[in-house]
Amino acid sequence: TEAVDDALRDVSPGFGLFLPSVDATMYDSPSGTLYEVGQMGYTKVEAGCYINGTAYNVKAEELLQMAKSSGLKISGLHLNKFYEKAKVATTEADDATEEASGEAVGESNAEEATFLSPAITAWWEKALDSAKAMECRYVTMSQFPEELSAHTIEEYVQYFNLIGEMAAERGLRFSFHPSKAEYQLRGESSIFEVLIERCDKERVWFVLDTFEAHNAGLDICGTIKQHAKRIIALHLHDYDIVGESEKIDFNRILSQAEQSKIEEVFIEVRSYPLPPQHCVERSLRNVEILDSVKI
Repeated sequence: TEAVDDALRDVSPGFGLFLPSVDATMYDSPSGTLYEVGQMGYTKVEAGCYINGTAYNVKAEELLQMAKSSGLKISGLHLNKFYEKAKVATTEADDATEEASGEAVGESNAEEATFLSPAITAWWEKALDSAKAMECRYVTMSQFPEELSAHTIEEYVQYFNLIGEMAAERGLRFSFHPSKAEYQLRGESSIFEVLIERCDKERVWFVLDTFEAHNAGLDICGTIKQHAKRIIALHLHDYDIVGESEKIDFNRILSQAEQSKIEEVFIEVRSYPLPPQHCVERSLRNVEILDSVKI
């Protein structure tokens, strides 16, 4: 088994691991966990758990060196910060108008709604600088408000465009990772469809998660084919160990991803019938033996 694993390691097709799949050990021993991930045959990772210039309580430059020592690239960093507009001083007349109309002053104009608070701007600047220090290609936001007003989606279109612009200034790309809720229809379209249509095509990309998409009833292969130029990464995510639920056709999905030239493919595990390290290693082996994977 060790000989086969060594041979596979030398001809890895380039699959990455979404590091939150092994969060606990990343906090306990980040360097040891990254080494183990590299030994499994992974060639790259997406990092998570960002807090104030660190990921897993490790500074960006240090995490980069740990990854490189294990033969890994850090392709992406997950960053989550909800939109918050700058507070504007209001007069008594404004308060009276707001009370009478039931609408907050300044919310009726989409351009006003995109004016970020200095604190949010500073947060993103530091976070994006950290991603650049890790030599990431892109960053990903994976949270969206649960309570949606008439203005919220439009606010987030502009918010994502602004973050995308800030990321581009640092040589990075900004992407959004939809969950089941964003894939489901709200009236005639889904939040995902609105975002992919309305966001700047040169500033905002998307990460497609197979579990979230399948759970929402989305045509995964059709979506990859239709929006290939907007999908920056694909997460192979199953109901537990990847490839073992028999609910998601990963062979067909990877075949379409190859045809559509989706270069960044990551394995993600969130449900653990075995210890996390065993789950992510077994997931990789299950993917590597698929007919669509060329070794």
